[in-house]
Formats: sequence, C-alpha cells, structure tokens
Amino acid sequence: MKRLIVITDVTRMREGRVCVAGYDQDGNCIRPVLPPPGIHERTLYSQGRLIVFPFAVVEYDLLQPVPQPPHTEDYRYDPTSVCFREQLDENRKRELLTKTLFPSVKAVFEVPIYSDIGYYVIEGQGPRSIGTIQPKRMTKAIYEQSLEGTWKYRLGFVDGAGMLYWLTVTDLTWRYYNDHQRKAGRDPAAISRSLTSVLKSRAVYLRVGLTRGWEEFPGRCFIQITGVYTFPDYLEGRTIADLAPEPEITS
Repeated sequence: MKRLIVITDVTRMREGRVCVAGYDQDGNCIRPVLPPPGIHERTLYSQGRLIVFPFAVVEYDLLQPVPQPPHTEDYRYDPTSVCFREQLDENRKRELLTKTLFPSVKAVFEVPIYSDIGYYVIEGQGPRSIGTIQPKRMTKAIYEQSLEGTWKYRLGFVDGAGMLYWLTVTDLTWRYYNDHQRKAGRDPAAISRSLTSVLKSRAVYLRVGLTRGWEEFPGRCFIQITGVYTFPDYLEGRTIADLAPEPEITS
C-alpha cells in the first residue's frame, strides 16, 4: 500500500540508527519500521541527497501494521520504496502541527504518567505513542556534557495542563544544531542560553513520543521530545544535511 507521509519526527537512536514518524494523507500517524537492526541514518539519503527529514513528503510502500501498544503507529515497509516527493512550506508546516495538537502531554498518551525516575508510561497500555503539544511556557534549554563524556540535550517546559516537564530531546536535527554550534567554537552554556531565549520568544511546537522498554526498564516507555519546531524557524531553513558531521553524510 503506497502512502505519502509528511515526516514530523526523525530521532536519534543507538548505533547510528534513527526512528521516523509522520502523517499520511488521511491524518493517520505512521511510524515506518524495519526488523532489527532497524533504520540506519545513512538511509535518510539517496544518491547523496537527503530525502527523509522533517516536513518532507515521502512515499512509502507500507506492507503491514505491527502495533505493539502504546506504539500503535508502527508499520512495516519496503525499504526500496522510499521516495522524496516535496517539502512543506512554513505555512503548511504550522498547519499540520496545529491539526495534530493535543492540549497536554497526558492527553497525548491517555494513560497515567509516572515520574519517580524520569517520566514514563507502562508498556502495553495506551492508544498512541506520539503527538504534538504547544507548551504554555518554555523554561530552559540545556546542552551540557555528562560526567561520562556524552552530550545531554534537555528541555524544560510547562504544558497546557500546567505540568512542568524536563525531557531529553532525541530530535536529530536539534542535536546536530547544538553540536554544530559547539564545533563552530561556541561555548555550550552560551548555546543553551541562546536557545532558551529563542524558545521563550517564538511560537513553539513540541513533538513528544515514547521510548520502548529496554533491559534496565523493560516495562517502561519513557517520554522524550522527538521534534522541536519554532516559528520563525530557529534553523533558518537548514536541515539535517546542513548540520550533520561529514561522515554521516558520506557513509
């Protein structure tokens, strides 16, 4: 079944892999998936050109649904079928995000949210694993190095229900933007301050999604930020291809 999907989420996973999600012509949220090891970042490109990125319209041949609640959007696809069609302009981007809005984080998932270690829901429950919110207030962007040497990307915000969240950002473009700024010589603290100012002064839409359980927490699906979008666009039209480290583009 060939479907046109407007990509809304391209997120970082482990070992060079990514997760992709978007909406088809009928407004259904679709997450194209492959068997292990999954989707590698290099497959976002075709003949050296980026074809799968936020707000690209991409054709997929969907083979069969493979829902595993709360990840009800999963759909196996033919990896040879992926074809770029067009890119949405700013007005159409905002229209899509507005159409997919939920009033709060809890309204997206419709199940209890626990917060003893991070924010998570219980695996096997809920009608969906991803959605759009518009924060009532952005509090802070954090970009810093952990004690282990890895880089941390987090956002604090208050949602429409008045709940404060601090969530990890897995949005690949957001991560590459932060890294690109640092490699250009900016101090991470200055990057954090600058992005905090941007987020507080512009219209912000956040995509929030759920991880899958893993060895340490097999029954928990943690909430993460899978897309950060501002109007005006903080990227100023740039995409993953403009910000990615060179090896990721040429591999």
